Amino acid sequence: MIVRKATIEDAIALRGRLRQQDYDEVWAAYGHNPDDVLVACARFSTMLWCAEKGEAIVAVFGVAPSIDELGVGQPWLLGADEICSDPRVFFRWPKQILLLMHRAFPVLRNRVDARNTRSICWLRRMGFTIEDTSVPYGPFNMPFYVFYKEERVCVPSWG
Repeated sequence: MIVRKATIEDAIALRGRLRQQDYDEVWAAYGHNPDDVLVACARFSTMLWCAEKGEAIVAVFGVAPSIDELGVGQPWLLGADEICSDPRVFFRWPKQILLLMHRAFPVLRNRVDARNTRSICWLRRMGFTIEDTSVPYGPFNMPFYVFYKEERVCVPSWG
């Protein structure tokens, strides 16, 4: 599996192949066709990558600026079932990507469907904090958890 910068065409190539839990989460959050939301997320992202396995795009992910808070980026990842075929590879590359995201956004924050236990475990492994209480979100008021990660900035002491 290789990770590279992505284009809108890579998001289009993933359409129709989302993991069921990703499809369900996007539907619950937006109430729109998840394949269309995938392409929209790619269009609004300031940084965009994909994971390729052989000739197939198996994930598209990125970070988009929050429309509510300055300096906050909203990380996202949508993938096909093949993304989990080799967990060792899957857990190796995201931490490097997170460092790049933090260069643009000191705070990374988004929501995850409370039913999506695999994604919640993965987010914790990547160093995200998951809030303890779920909140109703989206057009169907489904339970979602807020997750976040803050960049640690060293400030010199002038003592």
